[in-house]
Amino acid sequence: MSQSATSSPPPTPSHSPILVKGGYQSPPCICGSVPLASLSANTLADSLGVSPLYKQQDSARWTAAAQVYHSSRAHSPTQEGQFNFPDVPAENLWVNPQQLVTSFIHKNSAIRTPLSLEDIANMNRKRHVQEGGVIRNEAGGPLELEAIAAVHELSHEVQDISVSEMLPRTSDLIFVNVKTQEGQPYTLELTLKGWRIASSHTDCMNGDYTKVDLHTRYFRNARELLSFISPDHATRFNECLANKLSELAATGFMSCIKVQWDPGSIFFQ
Repeated sequence: MSQSATSSPPPTPSHSPILVKGGYQSPPCICGSVPLASLSANTLADSLGVSPLYKQQDSARWTAAAQVYHSSRAHSPTQEGQFNFPDVPAENLWVNPQQLVTSFIHKNSAIRTPLSLEDIANMNRKRHVQEGGVIRNEAGGPLELEAIAAVHELSHEVQDISVSEMLPRTSDLIFVNVKTQEGQPYTLELTLKGWRIASSHTDCMNGDYTKVDLHTRYFRNARELLSFISPDHATRFNECLANKLSELAATGFMSCIKVQWDPGSIFFQ
């Protein structure tokens, strides 16, 4: 027997859809000013604190890593000695988002920001040698920090790059999708051991069994891997940038700037 209409509880008035011209307006988010329609189920569950524990921990790691990377880029790289730290070699430090800002140093004992993906990668590879790839729960998000740096710093050198939302994403394993300037897609795997090519397709962990050497080779950082799969990526980027600047100059937006093209470099006069 079907339930009567009166047996179902009425919608909460303050969060019910509002009838407007052309349809119903999305109700406001109870956790902020962002409409519910623009939030995914996972994002909403995280904001309400009702998502599974592993999901909350995952969000916490990414949030902490993003804050560290953002904070590092807020400082000028020319501000030598702005932060002073103990005399410890940088390669002996571990990436810990909760402590990185106050412990990251270079060999000259003076922090240089912003953090580069190479710096973060070197510390993670050192950690792999020392701990065998084990990430303690309290260690924050070392791989998340490296993934964020790679996506941010390489975005202008490829057609597209992003962390995979389809494949597994844990504290010790992250997959990154990338499409090179040549239009070739790849799925890259990131662990403390380094970067490797998981597949020549997007969101795929299955490699080509006829190219075992391609999928078993590890790279120290994402830029090194990109140079392998797309050797001309820097040249192509410079060419695109030069063409764009020339177009702007032709339209009068950069009439005071002369663009001089030289293979591999761009000069302004």
